[in-house]
Amino acid sequence: MDQTNNKLEINSDNISLSHPTQNTLKPKNKKCNRCNKVRKIVDEINHICNSCYRIKTITLSGNKVIDDFITSILNYNVAKVNLEFVPYDKFKDITFIAEGGFSKIYKATWIDGPATNKWNKEKQEPIRLGKTTVALKELNNSKNIDSKELNELKIFYNFILKYDNYYINKYFGITQNPITQNFMIITDYYKTGDLTHYITKKFFKISWYTKLIKLRGIIRGLRKLHDADIVHQDYHSGNIFIGTKSFFGAVIGDFGISKSAIESSNDDNEVYGIIPYVSPEVLQGQKYTKASDIYSFGMIMWELMTGRKPFWDRNHDTDLIIEIFDGLRPPIVTNAPEGYIELMQKCWHSDPNKRPNASEISKEFRYSYGNLNHNNEKKNPTKVINSPDIGPITNNSGAIYKSRPLSAMIKSANITRSLKRQSIIISAFDKESKRKLSNLVENNNEGITEVKMNNIIFKFMTNNVYNNAFLDKIVKKLKFCNNKSGVYLTKELELDIDCNIDSNTPNDNDYTTKEIDFDI
Repeated sequence: MDQTNNKLEINSDNISLSHPTQNTLKPKNKKCNRCNKVRKIVDEINHICNSCYRIKTITLSGNKVIDDFITSILNYNVAKVNLEFVPYDKFKDITFIAEGGFSKIYKATWIDGPATNKWNKEKQEPIRLGKTTVALKELNNSKNIDSKELNELKIFYNFILKYDNYYINKYFGITQNPITQNFMIITDYYKTGDLTHYITKKFFKISWYTKLIKLRGIIRGLRKLHDADIVHQDYHSGNIFIGTKSFFGAVIGDFGISKSAIESSNDDNEVYGIIPYVSPEVLQGQKYTKASDIYSFGMIMWELMTGRKPFWDRNHDTDLIIEIFDGLRPPIVTNAPEGYIELMQKCWHSDPNKRPNASEISKEFRYSYGNLNHNNEKKNPTKVINSPDIGPITNNSGAIYKSRPLSAMIKSANITRSLKRQSIIISAFDKESKRKLSNLVENNNEGITEVKMNNIIFKFMTNNVYNNAFLDKIVKKLKFCNNKSGVYLTKELELDIDCNIDSNTPNDNDYTTKEIDFDI
């Protein structure tokens, strides 16, 4: 009996491959003359195993990183993984579909189709599926591709060793565009497209029963990724594909910047993503975690509820970043089954430790899915309300829904926010105190961060005695500016001051949003 022990190991940006170790072997297998391992022999004359024969006969890309990756997979003879380099002339009818932040997507027909695990003894090659429609993802500026840029295929390989491929997009390998010399990742093609297009085209025809089924599949996929200690880091509706190839009709794709949740260091400190889907703690400079993906899932829930992209009417700039990590969330439209909105709000909680995990959310949807059955939905469906606040709409031209580098904007937002806070607080002091604090800030202004700014202000206030009336004046001024002038202050700073004047504790769910009520 064949048994394998699959251990998932993903180290830093250069994802290492974890191959299965073989404990026991079928008696009919023989020792391969090439690799000296006991395996199924396909070349009886030369006593060469399936893996070694394929390595001997595969087409190489000419890129050492890719060729080493492919041969490494073949050498370990993993039956359910068939990643390969495919010559570009094996594809026809190549048609441009869309462009993302780091790639272009094409639809193509793979003439021979993917390899199966069955062997053609006469031709001495794997039996192929035949003509297959696939998607080709051309990676920008990838002529000299390195190991890091193969991250997407490595994530898929390491994941598929441990889990069945029901909830994530399937990968077949890689090819190269002979004109641009860029490499192209080969994946399954989904006729319906991504969740964004699905919502835009069919929003008013999608029942809540169907929405919950899709969301159940989406969160199951995320749960599997998190179980494998993988953080997606770019989780949004454009990376979720809709079709009939999954039981729940939805799969997760695009693992280009996904990483291990347990890696000890991160050599690439750049933050990538789409601002409305990036969690507030990441916008404040913290690392992506599983909880960051959960925040993004909350935005996907909002999108399915309203038919619109979060913050579709806003410029995606430093001002929006500041407002998000100060608590701004999309408006609540009470057009959803019982419990849906409450779960969504938990997912986008300002405190990542108070968000539910993917397993808990999956259980919630299993409960909802069971209660909102076919008969109940047909008899008493949750209706989609006709309202100017619901349904697909043209996005603001400044709303950017392509993944892009965000670190520079995040840094700028934090500096702007700190300077606004500095201006507000200093204005509450008397003339002499203003002079002292201004000098203190000026002397420490090189490389100033929000944390440093807080430390400077509170150190100054600690070293200078001020009564409760004065502190009360600061708090009122901060709250006034927050409500009237568009200048934002975190609850953390406000609480540190309020504790001296016995102010009431703020609401536990630390965000601001507009609520729109409908009778349903």
